[in-house]
Formats: sequence, C-alpha cells, structure tokens
Amino acid sequence: MSDDPELAVIIPVFRQPGLLAEALEDVLAQQGAPRCAAVVVDDGCPLPETAATALAYARRHPGRVLLLRRPNGGLPAARNSGIDFALKAWPGCRALLMLDADNRLRPHFLARAAAALDAAPPQIGWVFPDLDSFGLPQNFSLGGDYSAFLHLHENLCDAGSLIARRVFEHGLRFDPRLRDGFEDWDFWLRAAEAGFRGRHLPEAGFLYRKRPESMLTHAERARDAILGGMRLQARHSLSARRLLRLEAEELPRFVLTRLGRDEAQLLTDPLAPRHPPEPAAALRRRAVQAALAPSAQAFPPFWTFASEAGLAALTGAKLLHNVFWQAQQILQARPALGFLLVELLPGAPGHRGLRLPPGAVPHAPRAQLIIARSDRLLRAAREPDFAWAAPLGEAASPAAPTLKVDLPDADPGLSEDPGIFARLAEEVAALRATMAGRSALRDEWRDDWRAGRLRTPGLHQALNGCGAVLPWIPSQPGKQIGFVLPVFAFGGVEKVVLNQAAVLRRRGWTPHLFLTGTDQAAIPAGFADVFETVQFFPLPALERAAPGQHYFGAPLAAAPTPAGQADRLGLLAAMDVVVNTHALAGQGLMGLLRRQGVRTYLGLHLNERGPHGAPVGNPLTGLAYEAGYDGFLCVSRALRDWCIGQGVPAGKIVVLPNAASYAADPARIAAACAARQSRAPAAPLRVLFLGRLDHQKGPDRLRPIILGLAGSGIEWRVVGHPVLEADPPDLSGTGIVIEPPAEEGAALDALYAWADVVLLPSRFEGAPLTIAEAQRFGCILLATDTGAVAEAVQHGVDGLLVPAAEEAVVAACIAQLRRLAADPDLCRALAARAAARGAATDWETSMAGWIRLLEPEHAA
Repeated sequence: MSDDPELAVIIPVFRQPGLLAEALEDVLAQQGAPRCAAVVVDDGCPLPETAATALAYARRHPGRVLLLRRPNGGLPAARNSGIDFALKAWPGCRALLMLDADNRLRPHFLARAAAALDAAPPQIGWVFPDLDSFGLPQNFSLGGDYSAFLHLHENLCDAGSLIARRVFEHGLRFDPRLRDGFEDWDFWLRAAEAGFRGRHLPEAGFLYRKRPESMLTHAERARDAILGGMRLQARHSLSARRLLRLEAEELPRFVLTRLGRDEAQLLTDPLAPRHPPEPAAALRRRAVQAALAPSAQAFPPFWTFASEAGLAALTGAKLLHNVFWQAQQILQARPALGFLLVELLPGAPGHRGLRLPPGAVPHAPRAQLIIARSDRLLRAAREPDFAWAAPLGEAASPAAPTLKVDLPDADPGLSEDPGIFARLAEEVAALRATMAGRSALRDEWRDDWRAGRLRTPGLHQALNGCGAVLPWIPSQPGKQIGFVLPVFAFGGVEKVVLNQAAVLRRRGWTPHLFLTGTDQAAIPAGFADVFETVQFFPLPALERAAPGQHYFGAPLAAAPTPAGQADRLGLLAAMDVVVNTHALAGQGLMGLLRRQGVRTYLGLHLNERGPHGAPVGNPLTGLAYEAGYDGFLCVSRALRDWCIGQGVPAGKIVVLPNAASYAADPARIAAACAARQSRAPAAPLRVLFLGRLDHQKGPDRLRPIILGLAGSGIEWRVVGHPVLEADPPDLSGTGIVIEPPAEEGAALDALYAWADVVLLPSRFEGAPLTIAEAQRFGCILLATDTGAVAEAVQHGVDGLLVPAAEEAVVAACIAQLRRLAADPDLCRALAARAAARGAATDWETSMAGWIRLLEPEHAA
C-alpha cells in the first residue's frame, strides 16, 4: 500500500492512438506531484494502434502506465472501468483525474491540483481548472466561488478536474447512458446532491483540445434533448424547496440594510438568514466587485432598506415574507423601476392587507421600507445622471410605486419619517466613493462566457418553472402546509380552515394562508397565531373565470400570463402540502405543484345549487382538475358519494366531518344543559336563527313560519346579516328586530345557551358548523334535510328534519315547532341526546384519517 500511486489518471481512449502518446507523456512528465499512475482504458477501439501504444508505454514504465481493455460502452462506462480498477488496486490512491486522450497537461498541474485538494475541507470533492483550449485557441475563466445552484443551470467544471477518492467511495460514477455528452455535468450535479462541492484552481495548467467537430460539439447540438433528460431524471432535486436552501447558502436574494446600523446582511428568508451581518464597507466592496466581474462575484439582486419598527410590524402581522415577494415580482415585471416603497398603515382590528395603487407617486414620508434593484442602485452610483437617482440628495425624492400595507393594531410611530430616503442616498454616495477607488480594468485576462450572477431569480424558472419563489426557508422542512382560499372574511369555510390549521399546528405543522382573490384578510384575534405567514397572490388579486370555457357547465380558471403563472407557482412551491379550498385561481397550479413533489388536496364543502336545482360551483370545477390532486377532502359522506359517482377514485377521497368552529366555555355548556333538563313545563320555547341572511339559508321563510306560530308563546331571535344579498329579509309584522352577527365566542355561547331550538330552513347546505356548535349546548336542531345535514342530525333522536321541497318547508317547520312547544319531555330527551352528540365531536377525531395520510410515519 505504501508503494501505491497517490494519484490515478484515467485515460479512456477510442480511435485516438496518435494523441494517446501525448497525453501519456504529459502524465509521465509531471513535476513535484505525489506518486501517480495512468490507467489507459481501451474502450473496444477497433484500431490496433491504440492497444499497441498503451502496451509500449506500459512495458517502458511498469507500474506507472497500465492498460485495461473492455467492450465498447462509451466514454462514461470507460471512465467507470478505470475508476473501479484504481480504487480496488490501489487503496492508497487518494484522488483521480479524468484525462481524455486528446487533452494535455502542463508539468505542474498534478502538483498544484493535489496541493489544493489536500488543503481543502472534506466537503470539497474536486478542484477544477479554467477552460484553456488549444487547436481552436480559447481562454475562458471559471473563477469565483463554486455554486451548486449555478451549476444546475450551466456546466461550470471541466471533466479534467482532480476528484477526491471519497467522492467515488460515496458510490458516485459517470452515468453510462449519457454516451452523447454532458456525462461530466451530470456527474458534478450528483456529486453536489451528495453534499460535495468544487473549488476553482487558478492557472491550473490543464489544456483542452478544441476542434470544430467533436463529442462536445455534438452534445451542444443536442443540448436541449440531453439536458431535458438529465433534468427529468433529477426533477425532485430541482424542486423550489431544495433550490431555496441552495440559494440562501450560495446566492442570497436580498441585502438587508437596517436603519441605524453600519452593517448589512445577505439573506433569502428575512427571518432565517444563513450569513452573519458584515460591515457596510465590506459589503460595498463586494457590490463593486460584482459590478466589475458579474460572472465571478455574486451579489443579491435586491437591496432592502428598512426601519426596525417596520420589520417588526410586518413580522407581527405575518406579512413580511409576502411584502418581500410582492416587491420582487413587481420589480421583475417592470424592469424600468428602480425601487418600490412600502408604507405601513393602521387597519381595522384583525384585518391585514396589501394594496398597490396604480401609477408612481412622490414618496410618502412614512415609508418604512425601500426594496431596490441592486443593478439599478449600482448604476446610480456609477452614473450620477441616472434618472431615478438624481434627486436622492435633494429635498424632493423620486417618484415610485408604493405598496400600502394595512396592519392590525399598527403602532402610531409608523407614521413618522424614519429617514429611509436619506439612508438610500447615503448608500449611493458611499458606493460611488468605493467605485472611485477601484480600477475599471478586470483582474482576469481570460474571457468569461458565464452569465452574471445577479440573474439568480431567473434560475428557478429555468430549472423548475417557478418565477418569484416565496423567500421562506423553514426550520422544520417537510411540515409546511399552505391553505389556499379566494377570500378570508371569517365565514363558515374560513372557520373550518382555521380549525384544521390549528390542529395541524398543534401536531408540529406550520400552516400558511394564501389568498387568491382579495388583498385583505380578516383573522380573529383568537386565531392570529394559527398561520405562520399570510400570503396574497400578485396584486391586484382577482379571481377570474376563463370566458366561454366550462367543464360540464362549471367555470374554469382564466389563464394568467406565463410570467404571472410562474410567479403564482413560485409563491406556493415552498410548501410541502397545499390544500385548495374553493380558490379558482389555484386549480391550474396543483398539477404543477405535484411535479415538484408537493402533495395537493382539494377541500370541498358543499354542492351549491343553481336556480333550477342543478349542481354548480367548486366540486364541479374540481372535477376538471382532479388529476392535479393527491386527494379530495370532503366534509360529508354524501359529498364523497357524489364525487365517486362523478368518477373520482374512492381511495382518493377522505371524509372530514365538521366540528364546532370555536372553543366554548365548559361551565357555560354544563349550565345550559342542566337548565334544559330542569326547565319548567310552562316556560316558552325559544327559537334562534343564526347565520347569513342569504337566499341559500332560507331567511325569507322565517316570516311565514313566525306568523304561522303567532300566539303560540314561542320566543324568537334572528341574528346575522346578508353577505351575498343586497338587503336583509322582510320580517314585517313579526315584531322581531334582526340582531347583528355574533363573532366572539362569549356572544355565541350566550345565544346557544338562550335557545332551545336552532332553526336551519336552508335550501342547500354542506355540513353547517352551527349544528355541532348548537348541539354542545343541548340545542335541538330543526333543519331541512339537505346536503349532509342528516349525517349530523338524526331525525327524532337528537334533532328534527323536515323535507327540503320548497313547498313543504314552511308548513313542516310550523308543525314541528308546535310539537316541541307542546311536549317538554320530548324537548328534554332530544336536548340530552344532542348534547351527548355534540360532546363527542371534535376536530382531532374528524381529521384522523387525513392525518394518517399526512403523517405516514405515525399511521400505526
């Protein structure tokens, strides 16, 4: 073992016997290098001179030149044969060089490469040279820090690199299927996937023979086909979630300069930086170097200036990441813009939102953030007459679009000018001074064919189709779940989503809220911490159906521009699981997300009915996009059966029955249930209608029911307001005043404790949350038999159902209410069984089947 060569040079050869001798002479002429040996791999070459040349050198230099012969398998297979031989024959061999028979080495190449590899940390798996060619003379620099992220997009390393033995012992070899080229690129990408990195070796002394017709020329002609196959094979390693981590480590997207600090920080996720802050002067030198050598020196494409108060306020409102994302996609969509202002404003309690008024306006003095394009900032420093930078030092600052952010409980201090423009002007002046001290001449004499590193946001789209990717890098990868809705106004669907998200949060998941059709979200204070972030789709957020396109009468999503679709995909692609609930704009993204390894689910709540009773709405639209989903989440068995009848595989459907939308006071529940059992026989029956005063809920039926029971001694309360209708229902002659909706838990507890009966005269329903909420308090549900109501109310056992036929509802409700008013014993029995059923209903039990799918490791 002590006599083993320390370096092995693998030389595959096919039809190049004359050039083989030159390559062998260069290996034998190496100076100052550790012991080395050449392994010539005759890849079934039909020319006898190939073997004869190799044998002649082997006889003349025993132990330093060896010949392997194998059937023709192509360059990758030939290299693998040489690698396997060297590793097995020489346990002391610590690095291998791939040298094609037509390439050359300068005398000190191996010595310099071995020294560089020895001095590198263990994660450095290979050292690579510049691309210096002879024949067709060319010299291209490959200098700068190695980036696995950039390497995914373009081949930054030549095959003529010295590779550490540990890389091959990890099981890595060249892919023998890539006989047409790019086998070295594929090898480097898999080595990077395994955790290894390259390091540039300047002035290495490797010479590449360049000819107008060669294997590389052929590979470039077939580039799209070969590269497409490689990326298809590696599609899971190209997901946005994985690339985000690479981006954050190697090519951060933002510079963050905080007011009052003489330092800045490179980061992708503003709350999870991977790099420590560095002095502002050092960062400026880095920026100037990137301007002079953009292909070799990385610098973030966006520069953020922010007040501490502004960052804290956006973080508290869960909007920080969306503001950064919105700014990026706005600046990318409008290349002429230099920067975007962010102004923070007080919103209504619980309400948060983003608005982008049209046009550019002079800056507001209370802007708390500026997010600028770094290239425009550097140009402003280089060219004092550059348009948007000229007024920076003057009293009037330049006009720019302003992103207005509404915050719940905003600090009044956010209306004060934090000096953001003064800090921006100061930075431009400091960059200009730094540039003045640098020569405009490049340090590198070689050309550089690589694209600039400021373009890194575009790499996501080239590699996985994502535009602006949400800058979110979780501390708990694998458990990020996004809930997608068109609006969030705290209706029934929103309450279901909040409770499902809360259960998952308690199980260690990180829920996020995505809104496709609004720029405002109303999140109750008690649920403020359920969602880790709140994300709005590109502004102005609109849900639009494709004109003239329907699937069995159901609307389809209007296709955004390709860039807009890519940005929407990027916003969601940072998630591990996405649940789309009634968001039309989300439908067309689900199949694209699945290709990124994101698990996708469709949340279905009810089959709405059109004016003639035909099904309309989200379930029908969902059928058009069924192939894009891993599963359907149905609130009822009836909806599940309908989906199966429409062709959805039964194994794809999970039933998640609804439970109460809020946590009631246990003492209030116990008191209400006890009071029902001890109610005096002569006490009046109390009936409550609670909910939306829209046509679907049947509020127009209330007046004839109430008037039909006049004189019966029944007490009534009607609570709610219209959401979809213009006006509340007509209750004239009943003496009842409609009460405003109750949103807080204590107010709802009081209503349910008051009521003996909760009336639901709906035309169609899904699985109303009101049922479980009322049952907890022992309320008797009197409801139309529609949707999944019969799954939550058993007629004559814990509630009463009436036929849903339009002509029968009013009379049936009057009859059942008369019956209850006349039979206190029946009321007590129904109330007791309703309370028992309500006590046995909870979200954890409801979600158990879905959780087993989400957490297969805990399925047992």
